[in-house]
Amino acid sequence: MKQNKIVKLLFSMTGLIIVSKLLGFFKQILTASIFGATLETDIINLSQDFTGNIQYLLVQTLLTAMVAVYIHSRESGEDASKRFAFDVLKVFTLITAGVVAIVLALAPDISRLLAPTYDAEASAKLTYYLRLFSPVLLFFVWAAIFNALLHANKRFIPGEMLSVNQSVWMIALVLLLHRQMGVQVLALAFFAYAAWNAGYTAVLSRPYWSFSRGNAFKNPLIRQLLKMMAPLLLGYSLIYVNQIVDKMLVSGLPSGTVTSLSYASVLSNLVCTFITTFASIFFTYVTTNISEGRKEAASALTSQATILMVAVFLPISILTVVCAQDIVQIVFGRGAFGAESVRSCALALQGYGLMFSVYAVREVFSRYLYAYQDSRRPMINSSISIVCNIALSIALCKPLGVIGVTIATSVSIAVCAVLNTLSAHRRHKELSLRPLMKYLPYLLAGAVLCCGVAVVGCRLLSGCGSLARFGIVCLAGFAVYLIPTAPVLLPYVRTLVKAGSDKKE
Repeated sequence: MKQNKIVKLLFSMTGLIIVSKLLGFFKQILTASIFGATLETDIINLSQDFTGNIQYLLVQTLLTAMVAVYIHSRESGEDASKRFAFDVLKVFTLITAGVVAIVLALAPDISRLLAPTYDAEASAKLTYYLRLFSPVLLFFVWAAIFNALLHANKRFIPGEMLSVNQSVWMIALVLLLHRQMGVQVLALAFFAYAAWNAGYTAVLSRPYWSFSRGNAFKNPLIRQLLKMMAPLLLGYSLIYVNQIVDKMLVSGLPSGTVTSLSYASVLSNLVCTFITTFASIFFTYVTTNISEGRKEAASALTSQATILMVAVFLPISILTVVCAQDIVQIVFGRGAFGAESVRSCALALQGYGLMFSVYAVREVFSRYLYAYQDSRRPMINSSISIVCNIALSIALCKPLGVIGVTIATSVSIAVCAVLNTLSAHRRHKELSLRPLMKYLPYLLAGAVLCCGVAVVGCRLLSGCGSLARFGIVCLAGFAVYLIPTAPVLLPYVRTLVKAGSDKKE
């Protein structure tokens, strides 16, 4: 009997994400305990964060657009797709080198913008690190291109290993060299894992690209890729604008609220990482179906993936909202992070926790549109939702505090999810949320049971420690959630298995 690749991949990726996040937490604890919080660590973090933000914009847009264009390019034959892959490498090496040159030239101005209160000596050191780290962007972009090829060929595990590699290199080098190099070992580790990931993905993706000569910009697929990336870059840039507005608003609240918002964002991003990873897996299968003319299969897989992900993340959303205080206490509630900080962070997390199911809908349907190489419509939808987010944040921040800002984020994601659904429906009339509505009564029944058990459990176990209470409440909440939903979802999982199977295998 054939094993279903999608289900197997979901379990494999779940395990890898958990390992990656645990290693990431250990890395943060290790570096904090050895180097503490000093001006030099602040400067290194500022410069690495700046490089990381540019990396995120380039890598995320490149990964999304290249997977879609590459899969469609295979219709012209294997040679054409391999040539396209190498042309992407040439073009984005030039583009990234241009970005690096700009950072090198403008580093003093960037340092003053990032840290306007720094004195001349600290600003000069920040300038030094900005220039030192900027060439690493080349390694990041190369790894993104090779990883996109692996994704397009349904090899997802290596991509998730990139973050594992990052933590392993950082932990190993810090333990081995921190006495000899001091804080400079953080810079060495930054270069080491970036170079390793580029080489690692290059070797694994070697069957999917080949060396080619000629002007890569004359390749029509390159022009198609750049055309698709432009709206994606704009969309991701607007997300940063929205984050800046939120932090500006929260900065007017009691001191420490900005930090509480950041920590709540870290916790919510842990769940969103799972959603994004799962949506990326479905994206590859949906794009393959569309490129091979199986549009009905692509629509069916999108509907089934939506139902499955909403069903999985709905109880997680409920338990996050109900147990936010315990979650924050378990993760951050020690040392200088006192009771008031826990309370503020928990409020922010409750607002974020409302979004997980609609975030899944947004991600699945946006990727359905990307599969048709349509990045313009998702960008427009995202822009509308960000305007809603900013307006709601301004309206809710003063009366509700930090939870008003995070509720605004959740509402805006719901708006974007609806708009993406409508856009996908216009692309294919059979695709809509109607299949989800069919199962909604069962999901709502499970949600009510889960919420009721969680609330009652938290009250009954109020004398227990946060970890014990959270563990018991979660187990009980998931158990009662499955009572009305499992008999309905199990046949749907089997349908997903059938829809996700490759017909050629």
